[in-house]
Amino acid sequence: MTYDEFYNCIEQLPKKVTNRDLEAYLLALYRIVTPHENTPFSPTLCLELLKEAFSAKTATYEEQWTSIRSMPEETEHLSAFAYTQAVILFQIAELHRMKDKELHNEMHSFGITSETGYDWYNFNPLDLLECGARGLCDYIGEDEIIPNDWHFLGHLLDLGRYYE
Repeated sequence: MTYDEFYNCIEQLPKKVTNRDLEAYLLALYRIVTPHENTPFSPTLCLELLKEAFSAKTATYEEQWTSIRSMPEETEHLSAFAYTQAVILFQIAELHRMKDKELHNEMHSFGITSETGYDWYNFNPLDLLECGARGLCDYIGEDEIIPNDWHFLGHLLDLGRYYE
């Protein structure tokens, strides 16, 4: 599957799902992705998981996640799957911290910088996924083939956080 084909699938999601709170979405995504640690990645599986997370039961927020204050680096010797899980947990922790602070700013849709210094422009799953997929098309190329690598999901979510 090419990046453009993936983007086109993401663009169809609003016709198939009901948007939800981003933190709840990521908690659900974390819960449904976790059992796939030993499952080979594919763009098709990724799309299935992303769609399922709109209606799936959420994981319970763990207070120790609040201590996660930085995005994982790919150079941290994490497996591709662990990197993606770390991105999801980082975003959950960021949103949880911002819930009673930055997210109450009526202008947050124009972008905010979290207390940890990370920029956020997209605050619902549909926007985050669309912007992440569009950003990957723009940065990597629409006609490039998506690698069968769990890093892809982490990159999609991270780029979706700040790509406009």
